[in-house]
Amino acid sequence: MNNRKRPKLEIRETRKYGKGVFAAEDIEKGRIVWVLDGERMDALDLVERVNGDAENINDPLQIGKRTYIDLDEFSRTFNHSCDPSTGIRKTSEMFALRDIKKGEELTFDYSATIAPTEWKMRCKCGSRNCRGILGDVLSVPREQLDYYKRHGALQKYMKAILTDVEAGRYEIPKYELAALAKLKRTSEEFP
Repeated sequence: MNNRKRPKLEIRETRKYGKGVFAAEDIEKGRIVWVLDGERMDALDLVERVNGDAENINDPLQIGKRTYIDLDEFSRTFNHSCDPSTGIRKTSEMFALRDIKKGEELTFDYSATIAPTEWKMRCKCGSRNCRGILGDVLSVPREQLDYYKRHGALQKYMKAILTDVEAGRYEIPKYELAALAKLKRTSEEFP
């Protein structure tokens, strides 16, 4: 397995929801596909940006309990799927959950990267296992969440949060509830 060199990727129009990232070559299971990147910000920066209408609460990638990445344009182009071809591990490393054929869209399960929250939106991924709702990690069916755990497809911070949830020690942070209250767009408006 060659993890040193990233596979060739291309941005193309999807049939469902605008642009997406596609494999420009076959990618074998386990191979690093991309490292999602962008400007790091803490929870207070995120709240200020959301409240100032400079950021949508669903745009940044959560990478810690209070840390986010405002994704760069390429990283933001990866779409969600309830039946993803890639997973996220470490902080923001995408890797192939299965063999991926040239021309196939590269997707990840957004819900597996979102700490427990009240935020949700309608899912339009169209996969055969579509949940209909895109939400937090607790919206992922137990069997699928166990699959992600077994295959290492959970970020470091998420593993710790799930341990806290299982022990009954997790509460939604107040700063997040305040930001959610300020969100002006309804879930029906999201792609």
